[in-house]
Amino acid sequence: MNHSEIKIETFGYIKKEESLVTVESNIIPNTLVLESRQPFPGYHGNFPDKSQPQSLFLITTKDYSFEEVARITKNMCESIKFNFNASQGHLHFKSETLPCIRIKYLRSFTFIPELQTLFKDAGIKFAKQTHINSSAIIVINKSFFISDKGDGLYKDLKEESKCYIELPSFLTWEQFKRYTENIKHNIDNNNFDAAQGAFYRNEGILDLVRIYDQEKNPERIKLLQRAYLEEIRKSQL
Repeated sequence: MNHSEIKIETFGYIKKEESLVTVESNIIPNTLVLESRQPFPGYHGNFPDKSQPQSLFLITTKDYSFEEVARITKNMCESIKFNFNASQGHLHFKSETLPCIRIKYLRSFTFIPELQTLFKDAGIKFAKQTHINSSAIIVINKSFFISDKGDGLYKDLKEESKCYIELPSFLTWEQFKRYTENIKHNIDNNNFDAAQGAFYRNEGILDLVRIYDQEKNPERIKLLQRAYLEEIRKSQL
């Protein structure tokens, strides 16, 4: 039976591990801004101009809610003249957890101070600068615009290189990492990046794997889906 694609707007989270470094310039002095220079560490290919920011993290002094950041961002977008996306989240380092606002789609580092100023004017307080060059587990709470492809697969309608594989059960971070490593060691083409995540739907939370792959090959995504489901099946024997 043919499946008619359904477009869905929802929210949820993405959880991944990346290396972060302190941004030293083009910021409000003595504030902490971090950058992920390789936002898809499992994928090796062509990426946008490296002179443009990839993923930026404005570190805050306290934990602001998803709603607070969303409302402030909506007000900012009515007056600001450049494109950006802001999401609330946390960076989990070995010794500490830092609350943050993740910024994407910024065309230039020179826009960072203006963004910070607008957030500051709205009541956001930023942490003082320290020098960081370390990996962290990143959890970002964000909105999604996706299409339901059927059979447990979802396509990202904002970023065409991303898709999502529905999982039958929740995985711990350790399980997710182990299954991904096993899959990468046992398939011919292992050039993809995977992150853990979830969508919030009417019927409850939906656990998933986010795949980043610029090839966008439907058969390859189905192969990865079968691989993750097989890893889960084997763990239950």
